[in-house]
Amino acid sequence: MGLSARLALSAAGLALSVGAVQADRLSDCKESHNGAVRIKACSEVIGAKTTTPEARIDAHRARAEAYGERAAYKDAIADYSEALRMKTDDGASYYGRGQARLALNQIDGAISDFTQAIRYSGEQPGLYVARGYAQLVKGNPNEAVADFTVAIRLDPKNASALNNRGLAYRKRGDLDNAIKDYSAAIALNPIYALAYNNRGYVFEAKGDRQAAAADFRRALSLDPSLVGAKKGLKRLGEPQTVSAESDKLIAEGRALAEKNCAWCHAIGKTGDSPNPRAPRWRDLHKRHPILALRDPLTRGIARPHDEMPKFELSDDEIDTIVAYINSLSP
Repeated sequence: MGLSARLALSAAGLALSVGAVQADRLSDCKESHNGAVRIKACSEVIGAKTTTPEARIDAHRARAEAYGERAAYKDAIADYSEALRMKTDDGASYYGRGQARLALNQIDGAISDFTQAIRYSGEQPGLYVARGYAQLVKGNPNEAVADFTVAIRLDPKNASALNNRGLAYRKRGDLDNAIKDYSAAIALNPIYALAYNNRGYVFEAKGDRQAAAADFRRALSLDPSLVGAKKGLKRLGEPQTVSAESDKLIAEGRALAEKNCAWCHAIGKTGDSPNPRAPRWRDLHKRHPILALRDPLTRGIARPHDEMPKFELSDDEIDTIVAYINSLSP
C-alpha cells in the first residue's frame, strides 16, 4: 500500500474516531442522569467546530433543561433563547423557556412563550395546562379556566388539569364548579391529596365545616406536608392528632434549612437573605401565590442549584423542606 493510501486510511480512521467521541458527548449531553455531566458534555458539543447546527440546537436545549433542574433559570433562558435564535419554530424551546420564566416570576414572558409553544407544537394538554397555570398566577382566572378546559377536552382523564381548573373557578368565586372539578379529579385519582386539600378550602368557604374537616383530614393522611390542611383543621377547631406528622415534617424541614440553606437564604419570618440574590423563603408565596399547587417553584429551592453547596436531598427530605416553606406562608 502506497504512502498516500495509508495517509487516507489514517485520516478516515481519525475522522471516525472524532465522530464517535462527539456522538458519545452528545449522548451524555442528552441522556446522562447527572446534571453536571450533562452540562459539561453539552458545553463541549456546543463549543466543537464540527458540531452540526441540528446537534448544536439539541445541545443548547439539553443544557437548558439541566440548568433548569439546578434552578439556574437565567442560564436556562439563555440557552433556550440561543436554540430559538437558530430555530425560530422550536416549540420545545418555547415551552422550556416559558417554564424557566415562570420560575423567575416573569409571567407575561412565560404566557407568551407557552402561546408560541402551542402555535408550533400543536394542541397538547400539557401546553394548555402550563399556560393556564401562568394565567392563574397572573390573576386571570377566566383565561385560566379557558386553557384548562381545552386541556381537559384533549385529555378528559387529566386529574391535574381538573384540579387546576377547580383552583381557577375558586379564584373567580364559582365555588360549585370548583367542587365539581375537585371531585372529578378525586374520582380519577382517589389518593390525590391536593384535590382533597383544595376541596376542603371550598367546603369551608361555603360553610360546610363537616365536609371541609373530612377533606383536610384525608389530605393530611395522604401528604403530611400539606400545611394548609393542618391550618384548616385548626381553624375548624378539629382535633390535631392527624396533624402530628405535619408538625414533625415542619420541624425536620427547619433543621435541614438551618444546616444547609441559611447561609444564603433568609429562612425565617424575619431578616434578609445573606445572599442578596437569594429569595427570602417567607416571600415565596408572593412569587407563587397558590402554594397548594406544590409547583416545582416550591420544590426548586430544595434542589441543588448553582450557588448552593453540592449536597443532595432525598425526596423525603425535600418534603420536609416543602412543609416548612409552606408553614411560613400567611
